[in-house]
Amino acid sequence: MKKVTVLVLALVLVGILNPIFAGPKKFTGKITYSISYEGKQIDEMTREMMPKTMTMYIGDGFTKNVLFTGMGKQTVIYDINAKLKTTMIDMMGQQFAIESSAGEIEKEFGQMPDGDVEFVDEAKDIAGYQCKKIVISFKNDEGEITSQNIAWYTDELEVSPDVNFDMKYFKDVQGVFMEYQVDMEGGTFMKFTATEVDKKKVSLKDFVVPESYKKVTREELMNSLGG
Repeated sequence: MKKVTVLVLALVLVGILNPIFAGPKKFTGKITYSISYEGKQIDEMTREMMPKTMTMYIGDGFTKNVLFTGMGKQTVIYDINAKLKTTMIDMMGQQFAIESSAGEIEKEFGQMPDGDVEFVDEAKDIAGYQCKKIVISFKNDEGEITSQNIAWYTDELEVSPDVNFDMKYFKDVQGVFMEYQVDMEGGTFMKFTATEVDKKKVSLKDFVVPESYKKVTREELMNSLGG
């Protein structure tokens, strides 16, 4: 009887202490971003074709970004543990998937300009979360700043430390970006701003590439689309 009591007490203690030793539970859910365009103006027809919102899904070991354009849908799945990125294009009745390995992503980094990343002591609220500021500065050969990019991230959402593995300037940032911009070249920037955070369970099935997508290389994709 004494042994049974000890066993029951041990099980109770495991149940009580386990959440403490397990640490904070990682965030899973959906983040919705609005997309605006800044800098050089783009013509109205092009603007109508560009995406207005993006949805980011965060699951256990995976993230997924979904964009709808006037020509179709683009989805990018990130396998955080394998450092693998899969870009899916659903356009003009055709579906393609392009895989990028960790080595290929690093190669892409090498083709991008170097930038100085500065964590600034400034904060603001975005979609109900306290966010921290990062400034990326690009310089010419004389060391003069030619352009700057600003991003805001929050560490209030518990995510994998490698969640940003595919972003050259932010790969070591442990947090979720709530506002940032992407250079479209030609003086136009896509600005993403989080508008809603929905905490919920996301099934691993949501991060599986459907069989209807044909796996191709980037060159094969361009040929298929007539590029």
